[in-house]
Amino acid sequence: MSATHHTLDLAADGAETPLFVREQNWLLLSYFNIYRLALALLACIAGFWAGSLSPFASTDPQLFLVVALLYATVYLVAIDTTRRRLGDFETQAAVLAFCDVVALILLMHASGGLASGTGILLLVSTAGTSFLLNRRMTIFFASLTTIGILLESAWPYLTGLRNGLPTSYSQVGLFGLVLFATASLAHLVADRLRLTEALAERQELDIRHLGRLNEQIVQHLQSGVLVVAPTGHIRLANKTAQTYLGLAAPDTQPLLLQTVAPALFEQWVAQRNDASGGRRLFVAATGYTLLPRFKILGRDANAATLVFLEDTAILKQQAQQLKMAGLARLTAGIAHEIRNPLGAITHAAQLLTETPDIGAEPRSLAAIIDDQGRRMNTIVENVLQLGRRDRTNATRFLLSTWLTQTLPAVATALNVPAKALNLVIEQPQTVCFDTDHLFQIVNNLCHNSLKHSAPYHDVAIVKLLISVDGEGHSVLDVIDWGEGIKGAIADRIFDPFFTTTARGTGLGLYIARELAEANGARLDHRPTPVGCQFRLTFGRLTDCTDATLAS
Repeated sequence: MSATHHTLDLAADGAETPLFVREQNWLLLSYFNIYRLALALLACIAGFWAGSLSPFASTDPQLFLVVALLYATVYLVAIDTTRRRLGDFETQAAVLAFCDVVALILLMHASGGLASGTGILLLVSTAGTSFLLNRRMTIFFASLTTIGILLESAWPYLTGLRNGLPTSYSQVGLFGLVLFATASLAHLVADRLRLTEALAERQELDIRHLGRLNEQIVQHLQSGVLVVAPTGHIRLANKTAQTYLGLAAPDTQPLLLQTVAPALFEQWVAQRNDASGGRRLFVAATGYTLLPRFKILGRDANAATLVFLEDTAILKQQAQQLKMAGLARLTAGIAHEIRNPLGAITHAAQLLTETPDIGAEPRSLAAIIDDQGRRMNTIVENVLQLGRRDRTNATRFLLSTWLTQTLPAVATALNVPAKALNLVIEQPQTVCFDTDHLFQIVNNLCHNSLKHSAPYHDVAIVKLLISVDGEGHSVLDVIDWGEGIKGAIADRIFDPFFTTTARGTGLGLYIARELAEANGARLDHRPTPVGCQFRLTFGRLTDCTDATLAS
């Protein structure tokens, strides 16, 4: 299992131990087994050369050699089991530690006991065991080793080979204290090392996650982002910058900024030489007009430069949207103030025409006042709708059912038979929209189609088609076979106050698009060989109330 996995496992003492720490424990056990095998092989050599390598095997050479051979065999097997991670780590480490204690005490006994100095090997074994096992097991093996040394020292007296008590009990007691101190200190150091390693691993993981998060943020920014090295090579380019500059997918060889965008390279050089240098628009090879912004990442000469690229078309669009939003609020306020005096003027003109003794000429002038007043009132109503575009009450409903119920009312409002509006359901769709706003959009589109089409003669004039586009969005197409829209003015039909008729307000399509965008939809004109087609593309089914119009 990878040492970098940040999964938690349960250790033998009940504490949660990261798996990468357990992996390190296996590695430490492998190294410690190699040390034990080397020690066993040296003991085997000493056993074969008994008497020549004093004090080893000085008391009982035969026992020393047998124990050394068994010791080497055990750790030859242990090296293989550790490499293959057989069994539980704590169990294997505990069994090998027990073998270590027994073998080293027997080797020490065969070499003349604690006085021979071979007991120092038990200190190394205890320290190594403390690095591998938990606190309770560390104390257990320190105690077991101390008891073993006591038994080894008292063995001649217990077997009757000597009389009385052992004279080295003070040395054994002092050695036991050293064992416990070594075990405690080694375990404390091991705990500190594990905690430090776990903290470093977590921090490394957090840094990697943060790096991936930052990369995702940079890649999905609407602005182009470049990181340019002091040598002029492009170290990083997000997707937007690749689109703006026509760069291919990132490869192993960084591109030179001078090759990709010479005009941008000139500004980059000027910016590095003079941080106060101005910014200039430049046209990329792809045709985008871009405005760069530079940020030097450091103060030394080897610092890289962060370059932001803004598409001026998007900037203009955002500025236009802000301007139009402010204009909508302003005109809505003005229209509200005009509404009351306009109503008074229109009412006065109507009263004037009803006067019995009024002449023909004044009556004609009063009719003109009334007619123009009504037209101005229509403009005021349209302008006031701009201020209501942000107040939506979107509901989820079946579009075909809603249109079936609503089209008769639209036909009545437009003063045409219901059969003049033909509803075609290619695929029933559930949409999320403000029904009042949708009624205004459909009413406006049908009104435009009827206005530019031939009169009704038992044949549908407007076709409303419900379907799904290539991206899976629900769409409503409003199609007619009338005069159509000329290509010269197709780009201006959604501009406010643009009209091709003398009595038009030029706000119908503009308001229809604004209401569509307020509901997360999109209204577009689609060129056709004959007639005209407008498509309303609905957004996803989100941010809706539970209200539903069932079929």
